[in-house]
Amino acid sequence: MRRTVICFTRAPLPGRTKTRLLPLLSGEGCAALHAAFLRDVAAACRRSGADTYVAYTPPEGRDLLAELFPFARALFPQEGEGLGPRMAAALDHVLALGYGQCLLIGSDLPLLTAEHLSGAFAALDQAEATLGPTPDGGYYLAGLRHPCPALFSGQSYGAGGVYDAARAALAQAGVSFAPAPPCSDVDTPEDLLALRQALAGRDTHTARFLAGYFGGTP
Repeated sequence: MRRTVICFTRAPLPGRTKTRLLPLLSGEGCAALHAAFLRDVAAACRRSGADTYVAYTPPEGRDLLAELFPFARALFPQEGEGLGPRMAAALDHVLALGYGQCLLIGSDLPLLTAEHLSGAFAALDQAEATLGPTPDGGYYLAGLRHPCPALFSGQSYGAGGVYDAARAALAQAGVSFAPAPPCSDVDTPEDLLALRQALAGRDTHTARFLAGYFGGTP
């Protein structure tokens, strides 16, 4: 079965990404941190063995993302009004290429591993849809075997309960579900401070950036 991962992301441009981390980081620091996240996400995607695509915004960020994902099969712009329609359009676009299993992941995932992705693919061996929960009640990953408009229709994002609401939408639509492994993402300064502790002593792009930016041991 053909498997693929879509990294759904903003380009790491100063003033255009991770602005919720201001003023803990500068605008340039936010962009550099996001680039480090993307390098670690790219490494996990590559190790998974699945084909990788990048759905990006804004248009002027394409070349930068192509440098971060040199092995990607293709990069394409996000389309649609609102987060849900954009995620649905990205999944529909890649599933139409003939893949039997497709994962869409975010980019604020410095703790993501190939094992998270293999666990999500294993969930799709059992069910039509999967979601990977985050500690704040959201999800970092959505996986499908075929297009599923119900998963993204009428959903609200950016608050707690997103994962549970998405599961309920799948159940109401009669779409079979199996959970993917959980993973933490990074949205707030508190998340970033916790991440420094989690990455202490590890050799990743994000760990090296944080050590260089903040200096010393967390």
